[in-house]
This record gives sequence, structure tokens and C-alpha cells, in this order.
Amino acid sequence: MKKKIKVSQIVINAVLIIMLVIMLFPLWYAFWNSFKSKTAYDMDRWLPYFPLRISNLSTAYELVGSYLINTVFVAVAGVGGMLIISSLASFGIAKLRFYGQNLFFMSILAMMMIPSVLTIVPSYVLYRGIGLRNNFLAMIIPIWSGGCVFAVFLLVTMFKGLPNELFEAAELDGANSLEKYFMIALPLSIPILGTITIMQIVNVWNDFMWPQLIMESEKYTIGAGLKYVFGNSINNNTITVEFSSYLLASLPVIALFVFANRFYIQGLVGSAIKM
Repeated sequence: MKKKIKVSQIVINAVLIIMLVIMLFPLWYAFWNSFKSKTAYDMDRWLPYFPLRISNLSTAYELVGSYLINTVFVAVAGVGGMLIISSLASFGIAKLRFYGQNLFFMSILAMMMIPSVLTIVPSYVLYRGIGLRNNFLAMIIPIWSGGCVFAVFLLVTMFKGLPNELFEAAELDGANSLEKYFMIALPLSIPILGTITIMQIVNVWNDFMWPQLIMESEKYTIGAGLKYVFGNSINNNTITVEFSSYLLASLPVIALFVFANRFYIQGLVGSAIKM
């Protein structure tokens, strides 16, 4: 029995290692080719080459730096507003009592069942009709509205798990609903807010179709910007500079996950336990 268990465990570990290599190898491939010259890339594209060509990053920033700045602006304004709106709405649904409360919450959850691709054309007609085409608000407002749906789902579950005695004690001390929200609910929800923040910022970074529909090329976010720069053959840069551009575009998200990883894991675990 012990021998069978050991053999099965070895097989499982081997499969996991192979899957990990398959997943990570494209990332490493892009990383080490980001610092090669065109000549070094043609000589050997599978292995690192020294010395590293750090100047590729500065060339890449000249090409995609403006799109990266646009993405940071949209992410900060969009995700920041979404967190405020969704946390306030979730606190009201979880801890306040009003007519139609459950119906309101179920209506929000029902919107999670609607594929986003079905709303692209109506959204484009709407934002163009109100004069927001080629305006950053056309990128930010959908985050405030669409991003709140999943955030409300997680936050309502989390707020409902908080003991009512905390809020009753605050009410006895004279706290109103907003004070209970700011002093009790918001500090306790920091881990799940961190999780939502990372997920939504990654969505902004991955947004590809909507920016191309609603914005002109100079206001693209990074996903559409990379496609515009390297997909339309409007420059004569080498493929190594393209790798550098993708690396540069990924660095802010990687840094965010590294520094906020603790809150991300805590938020996922906490929300899963409360569900």
C-alpha cells in the first residue's frame, strides 16, 4: 500500500511539474528575449543571451508608454469609483432594512448571467449618443457599473457574516449608518476589497475590444495599444522590442500582485468561508 501511494504521488508530482513548465516557459521565453538584440535573437531564440540589452525597455516605453499611462489612469479612476459604489451598496443591502431588499440583490446577481459580449453594441450606441466617444469616461463608467456586480456579490456575503452586535454597539454610542460603514464595515473589508481591486485592475489591463470601439488610437489602453503598435506594422522595430513592450506592460500588474498578494489570498479565503 505504501509503495502504491508513493508511486501515485510521484506520478501526480511529475504531472504537476510538467504542467507548471508548460505554463511558465512562454513567460520565460518572452522575458529573456526582451533583452536580446535582433542578431542574438536570430542566433538562438530559446536560451538567454548575455550581455542583456536593457535599452530595449526604453525603446518599448517610447512606443507604448502613453498607452500604459492611459491604462493606469482608467484603472485608478474606474476601480476606485467602483470600490466606493459597490461597498456602499453592499453595506446597505447587508445591514440596512428597506422594501424590496432581496429583490434588489437578486436583480444584481441576475446581471452576472448576462454575457458581456451581448452588451457591446448597445453600450457603444449609448455612449456615442451621449457624446462620450473618445472620452475616458466611456472607459471608466462601465467599470463603475459592470464591475460593481461581482463586487457586490462578494461584499454582501462578507458584510452579512459580520456580527450584528458590532453595529448595535456602535448605534448605542450614537453612530449613524455612514459612521458604522466607515468605522466598522470598511476596515474589516480591506482584504476582500484588495481581492476585488486586483481582479478589476487585471480586467482593465486585459480589456481589448472596448477601447478599440469607443476610443481613438491615441487614447487606447495597453491591450489595444499593443495591438495597434505591433499589429498594424506601423514601425520597423524588431521582435525583441515587441517582447520588451509586453514585459513593460506586465510589470505594473505583477508588482501590484506581489505587494497585494496577502490581501488577495485573505480576501478569497475569507469570502469562501463566509459563503
